[in-house]
Amino acid sequence: MSLSTAQAISEPRSRKNTHKSTPVQRAFSTLTRVSPSLAGRLANYFWYRTQHRSVTADEQRVLDQASVEVRRYGGKSVRVYRWGEGQPVLLTHGWNGDAGQMTFLVEALVGQGFQVTAFDAPGHGRSSGSSTDIFEISGFITQLLQESGDDTAVIAHSFGGMCTLHAISNGARASAVVCISTPKDVTTLLQQFSSLLGLNEVVVGQLKRRLEQRFGEDMWSRFSMQEWVRLADLPGLIIHDSRDRYIPVSNGRAVHAAWADSELQITRGLGHMRILQDAEVISSIKRFLGRLKSVNEEQ
Repeated sequence: MSLSTAQAISEPRSRKNTHKSTPVQRAFSTLTRVSPSLAGRLANYFWYRTQHRSVTADEQRVLDQASVEVRRYGGKSVRVYRWGEGQPVLLTHGWNGDAGQMTFLVEALVGQGFQVTAFDAPGHGRSSGSSTDIFEISGFITQLLQESGDDTAVIAHSFGGMCTLHAISNGARASAVVCISTPKDVTTLLQQFSSLLGLNEVVVGQLKRRLEQRFGEDMWSRFSMQEWVRLADLPGLIIHDSRDRYIPVSNGRAVHAAWADSELQITRGLGHMRILQDAEVISSIKRFLGRLKSVNEEQ
């Protein structure tokens, strides 16, 4: 389950006219009046669809410094990037993102003595495919964690946090997880998805039934960060912005409340994406991982 193509996670260029409906919302409104069933089918289609964004020049500069491997996974080509030597750290991007969005962390972590791995998830970045779901992404995360070892820390953004904790809840092992702007459960994703597409209750009900047919009627309680972190025996750092318009800060607070061994940092004015580039956020992550690294070296 995931955010849709219409929910490309990026900061809006302007706050003007945000109350007006979008072309996608108007199209769904028209289709719903004609055929609610067809609108439900189309919403289900969009639920899994992904977009491939273009990386910036700064992101490409860092990506060019990586050793690159292309793997086959689930019938798709998945691109993996690796920098540096040392204790492993895995970077996991969010829905409609890619490894390029995580590159602001790379140089800081490599300089701190970590080996950093990132990847373009199936259907994202320069990996192949145009759709995916939590099982496919978390399965690939599991594969990477199995290869890098139990001392791997994970830094995950948005939906990548859910995929990471889903992998850990199903047996993958990590030494710590940093969750940035992560939703607390699939209900939150459905609410945001429905709002962005302008779906009414009838279409939302049809979408829910289709999702339950695929993932089970218990998916609303089973796909829950709060449940996963309650069972996770590892330290966590949760970073969330108070003005995140896509995943409200209440999500970060809820995950922190459920995660016994976690720290919570609330930022202001960074939104959902700029938070990945903020110097103070990067410094907080470095301090958090640095403490863990020192403990591991002493053992």
